[in-house]
Amino acid sequence: MVDSPFKPFTEQLAFKELGENTWTTLHPPQRMGNALPIAYGGYAIAVACKAACLSASEGYHIYSFMGNYLGPAYTDRPLQVSTRTIRQTRTFATRHVEVSQKQDNGELRVCLFATADFQAKEKGSMFEYSRPPSKKYSHHANLPSVLEAAAALLATGKVNQESHDAFAKAFQVSASLFEARPCPEGIFPQTLSGLAKHLPHTQDDLPITSRTTSDWFRSREHLSTPVDNLAALTFYSDGALSFCPLSFSHLYLDDSAACSSLDFALRFFRDVDVNKWHLREISTNAGCEGRTFSECWIWDEQGRAVATMSQQSIMRVMPQKEKWKL
Repeated sequence: MVDSPFKPFTEQLAFKELGENTWTTLHPPQRMGNALPIAYGGYAIAVACKAACLSASEGYHIYSFMGNYLGPAYTDRPLQVSTRTIRQTRTFATRHVEVSQKQDNGELRVCLFATADFQAKEKGSMFEYSRPPSKKYSHHANLPSVLEAAAALLATGKVNQESHDAFAKAFQVSASLFEARPCPEGIFPQTLSGLAKHLPHTQDDLPITSRTTSDWFRSREHLSTPVDNLAALTFYSDGALSFCPLSFSHLYLDDSAACSSLDFALRFFRDVDVNKWHLREISTNAGCEGRTFSECWIWDEQGRAVATMSQQSIMRVMPQKEKWKL
């Protein structure tokens, strides 16, 4: 079961109800750059978030979404998702969510498990504050898109055609779903997200924990429901956290024996409208014991924090190689 590319986001995450609090996606996840038929983790986590929100009663708003990636999802079959009520009070609600895929033998294999917490709308708030981005970033007006920035590196001879084409192929599905404009102050647009390892970047003099990359993004498709907006933000916030320590260090995925997200903690601070521009900043905070810990923060155009996503990821050293000195 193979789908053609570039379906709109709401079509890619369209559900069919299988039973009470159980759904299947109508389409398999689309392949996004992985040479193997393994889905981008954002698909599974977005499906889980959508199901959790659909199972919540009206008037309850998600504020915390945490879980574990238990195994890869594949791009040749749809995702199934089920929810279970753990808590339901006048103020709070909690759902457990499982995302799975049917195997060739007919058995379901769970690939993601999550807990979603909801709160009924409060009448007011004692505080209104949020941390700002760590650096001053250019506004999205007049910035090039991700693919335009990559083309500029090719045009100036900083990267070759092979590297450019590999990057464009990996990001073409994401570019069809979101309009993204990388900030030139960040590392990714300077190095093809790390694929061009040889290129210097403007943060080379900073320790890895002070290095960042940032972009402005919004949905290409108009998203008309709160659930679709939440799912879209969940999808986008998953990107690049597992490999950003490599990209920040003039390394890439082929320098690690394994690099993928293990767990996630996504927290929402206010209503989400991905039809509007948002700023995302990615950083990494710790690396040891074959794992890394990285996060992204997302703000609206008014500078208000909308959400934050943090993840631990496997970062397995290549055989016969010492750990990189960062």
